[in-house]
Amino acid sequence: MVLLSLVLAIAPSNAEGDVQAFPALTDVHGDPIAEGRYIQKVEGDVLHIESRFDFPGGRTIVERAALRLHPQIVQESWDWTERDGERLVRQYEADFIAKKGVATRVDQHKRWKEDLDIEPGKTFGGIGFETVVKALRSQLAPGEHVDLRAVAFTPKPRTARVTVTRDGNDPVRMAGRTIPGDRYTIHVDIPGLVRLFVDPPDVRIWLVGSDPAAFLRFEGPMIEPKDPLVRIDLIPGPLAHAQPRAKTAP
Repeated sequence: MVLLSLVLAIAPSNAEGDVQAFPALTDVHGDPIAEGRYIQKVEGDVLHIESRFDFPGGRTIVERAALRLHPQIVQESWDWTERDGERLVRQYEADFIAKKGVATRVDQHKRWKEDLDIEPGKTFGGIGFETVVKALRSQLAPGEHVDLRAVAFTPKPRTARVTVTRDGNDPVRMAGRTIPGDRYTIHVDIPGLVRLFVDPPDVRIWLVGSDPAAFLRFEGPMIEPKDPLVRIDLIPGPLAHAQPRAKTAP
């Protein structure tokens, strides 16, 4: 494996713009779990991302992030909220500017507030890594990797070193068709003693195989290392029959 030491700043290789998509959340076998909606908007020089998944029975997950795009990508915020109807189940928040993290587990009656070791432009979290991976395509050749840092929740907020590797060509079977894919692996480097208690699985992100770089698939834990592994596909397959939202009057 080759370490790419030339990555000093991560800047978008393509112009980010306003996007709306309806991805599918499935288990790792492709069985549908929830129906999704993804929105990103560029306001000034800041990219705002919101991803929402609706589950059968009224459960929802909403993830949001804000990243400044120039002169390099710097994440400013990230949050992830799970609700059962109107009832909060768990929530995770990271303020990358103030370098603070908050985790709330209502189901466990616990809450953590922590200072975070964040290096602007080198530390990212959650869905923010999708933007980072797209930008790295122009800087990483297959087999090369770069070391960054990630904000993680175990559920206590913490930061950890991660290695982002461009694995290269890996076609994806999705919604009855095969799509050329470009796979990236995010490996969390946890110290040996801590790994006895927290052993996060690798996260994998696939981009569309041709330029411009675009998201194709995510595979990894829902949010915490011990959560079930899930898959997010750009092209939905069978519907998950999620709880319908309230209808608005015509």
